[in-house]
Parts: sequence; C-alpha cells; structure tokens
Amino acid sequence: MTDTQTGNSQLKAGAIGFVDALVIGLASTSPAYSLAAIIGAVTALAGVSAPGILLASFVPMALIAAAFLHLNRVDPDCGTTFSWVTRAMGPWFGWLGGWAIMMTGVLIVGSLADVGIRFGLYGFGDLLGSDALVEAADNAWVRMPLAIVLVLVMTWICVLGTDVSARLQNVLILVQVVSLLVFAAVAIVRAVGGDSPLDEVTPAVGWLNPFGAGGAALSSGLLLGVFAYWGWESAVNLSEETTDGARTPGRAAMLSTFILLLTYVSVAVAVVAFAGTQWLSDNAGEEEAVFFTLATEVLGGWGWVLLLSVSTAAIASTQTTIIPASRTGLSMARRGAIPAQVGRIHPRHRTPDVSTWLVAVIAIVWYVGMYLVSENALFDSLTALALLIAFYYALTGIACAVYYRKHLTESVRNLLLIGVGPVLGSLMLIWLLALAVRDQSDPANSYSGQAWFGVGPPLVIGIAVFLVGVVLMFVWRAQERRYWAERPSLPDPDVVRGLKPARPDPDGLEG
Repeated sequence: MTDTQTGNSQLKAGAIGFVDALVIGLASTSPAYSLAAIIGAVTALAGVSAPGILLASFVPMALIAAAFLHLNRVDPDCGTTFSWVTRAMGPWFGWLGGWAIMMTGVLIVGSLADVGIRFGLYGFGDLLGSDALVEAADNAWVRMPLAIVLVLVMTWICVLGTDVSARLQNVLILVQVVSLLVFAAVAIVRAVGGDSPLDEVTPAVGWLNPFGAGGAALSSGLLLGVFAYWGWESAVNLSEETTDGARTPGRAAMLSTFILLLTYVSVAVAVVAFAGTQWLSDNAGEEEAVFFTLATEVLGGWGWVLLLSVSTAAIASTQTTIIPASRTGLSMARRGAIPAQVGRIHPRHRTPDVSTWLVAVIAIVWYVGMYLVSENALFDSLTALALLIAFYYALTGIACAVYYRKHLTESVRNLLLIGVGPVLGSLMLIWLLALAVRDQSDPANSYSGQAWFGVGPPLVIGIAVFLVGVVLMFVWRAQERRYWAERPSLPDPDVVRGLKPARPDPDGLEG
C-alpha cells in the first residue's frame, strides 16, 4: 500500500457539502460560455426550434446522470467512469474511459482560459469605453500569455484545497447565472414589446418542439447540445471529498442538469425572440460576436454585465474542468493503471497536486501548440471533444446496467432507472458519436475548412488522442500488470440495498 492510501495522504473528506458540489457541477458546464459558443450554430441549424434542440439534448444527459447517481452510491471513487467501467467491464475499457476524461480536460482548459480573458477584456472595454481593451481582446498574442497565467492561477487554487475552490465557485456561478437570467428576461420583454433593433420574433410554445426543423437539424443540433451540457459530473469526481460522498454528489449532479435545462432553454428562447433566426444564422460562425453584439443591443449601457458573465463562466470552468481530469489521474495511479507518482496527495492541502499540475501543464502545451498551428486548429480541437464526451458517457451508461445486472429485476424502478434508462442514453450517445464521425469526415464541416489526411481536423485529433491512449496503455501494461489483473465484479448486495455504507476502494480489491 502506497502513501497515497494511508494516513493524512487521503483526500480531505467532508471538505464540501451539497451546495458546493452543486455549484461545482454547474460551473464545470460554464453555462454562459457554452451558450455563447453554440446558440448561433444551433439557430442556424434549427431556426426557432433551437430551444427545442436544447430541450432534447437534456434527455441523454439526464439518463446518463442517473447512471452516475446509482454507480456513485455503490462505488464513491473519485475516478468515476474509470473505476466503474473497470469494475463492470474490466480494465481495458476502464483504462480507455479514464484516458478520455483526462484528455477532455487537456483539450479544453487552455481554450476556456482564452475565452475568459477575451470576454473579460471585452467587458471592461465596454464598461470603460476603451477601444484599446477591445482591440487587445482580439489579439491572440495579448490573450495567450494572460490565458497561461490564468490556468496556472486556477491550478494553484485547485491544489490549495477543494473547499477553497468551492468558495470561489460559489461567487462565480452566482454572477453568471443571475446575469444570464436577467439578460433573458430583458430580451423577452423587449422582443414581445417590439423594442428590438434586430428582427424580433414572438415566442411560441412550438419552439420547444425539437422535430420542428427536421431530422438532420435535430441530429446535428444534439451534438452541440451535448457539448453545452457536458461537465455536470465534476461534482461526482469529488465524492471522496464531499459530505455523504455516496449520495450527495450524485444528487448534486442530477439537480445541476435540471438547472442547466431551465437556464439554457430560457436564454435560447430570449435570444431567438430578440434577434430573430436570420441574424443569428448569419453570425453562426462568430461565436464571440453573437454575445458581444447581443449584450449591447439587449442591455444597452449594461452590456458589460453579460460580457463579464461569460468571462466568469469561462474562468470558473477553467478551474473546475481540471478537477475531473486530476481526480481521474489520481484514481488510475493508485490502482496501478498509470505511474504511482501521479497519485501523490499533498500532505498539507490533501489534494492530488501532481496530477493537477500535470493536467495543467499538458493543457497549456496543447493550447499553445494548437494556436501556433492556427486559431482554427484550436477550435477544431474543441470540436473533437464531442467524440471523447460521447465515448465515456456511453461507456458509463452501459457499465451501470452491466454492474447492476443482478438487481435490475428486483423492481420496476431498478429496471427503468438503472437498466433501461442508462442504456438508452448510451445508445443515443453512440448514435451521436457515429454522426459526429460521419460529419467530421468532411473537411467542410470543420472551422478551418481544411483537410488533414483527407478528413476534417477534429476527426484526426479525436482518433489521434484515442490511438495515443491505446499505445500508452499497452506500454504501461508491459511494465506494471497489477491493474490488468482486475476482473469484472458485482456490487455488494448489502450496499445496493442500503444495509451498509459504500466506501471507496482504491486498490480495486472489493466486489
């Protein structure tokens, strides 16, 4: 047994409670940034059915959230998907699920910091009437060093302690959610009153019908919607650091998806009503421009409020996105799936400092490297996220049904919520994954519009990340076989029935 599993080298139990876990789950999705990134594209695809697309995107997320809830109850391990898939389906699938989670953090952390800096400069430029700040926001060589500093600062806060991170997130999430809802309310009132300078449209219940724009728009829009909802499970990665870790994080994750649903649909209705579908479609390729313009048009001299909301969303998510990647690295290290040094826990702060800094450094290298290729290449790497997200979410849903297979027929509730629901959510995500592969095989669907090896850059990046993972997996297996000796198992029946509490099993020996 290593020092990461003994004494005060354990993670700090009870560091956060339900509200903190909920806030971290919400912050990880970065609601304001996610909406800024996708609302124009979704409207271009689905027109006034854009709110319905975001409503439909909630369905697979809710089904997979149920899988996270029930798996966490019997195995509150900070490695989440990695640990659960290993137990249910064996080490090979488990390792790849863990790799996918770590790489999502690597691919997006630098971009989130970049957006945080960009919209921060936009917001202060608008507040102070400074054209110089707005020009600086559009200059990559100004943003890049600031974004790197931001990543390092957010990483340092993560290392200081989960409780410290939670206190910061409580402030940031309040700012962005309140700002978004105020923006939505003002936009709808002005649109209904005919006071929009753009092409307002009167809201209608039919906007919530995701099938209104046709099947092709629905499938493509769902891919964007999955990206918007992604991240809520960060609360579950903190199960070992949360009060009542077997139950609280799962409940927080479930509730966060419903809060996101309300926020996303409300803002989507407001944006479509105020701006009209034509304007949004014409600006679909200019994500930052959409919210930058709408902030001023809707809120007038108070537009900086929304711009700073997007900035705080991206800054908050810069920090919280590091959490699942670093905790997954910790879980993999202490099970012997990657080098044990990665699993070191800081003796004073009791956080996984090595895995946290490792994720940050690799993310910075990726961010700078992609930017040196081109800004479009950076955006293409974000598109590749859809492949990794769909993969590990789908694995989790299947693992839930497989792990609980002996208990599915005990009640109708178990059959539906632990079996049918997660599997259905997984099948939907596999379908979306296949669509993403099909769409990204055409270079025209990428940001750059260029071809890498004859296909779109996002598909090349996604496949390359997966193949690198496979190679590293085989290399490490040749050196350390302990983890690969694990075999699929079943949950303790007494834990499933609530007769005794669930506890994390870092060695993977129970079951």
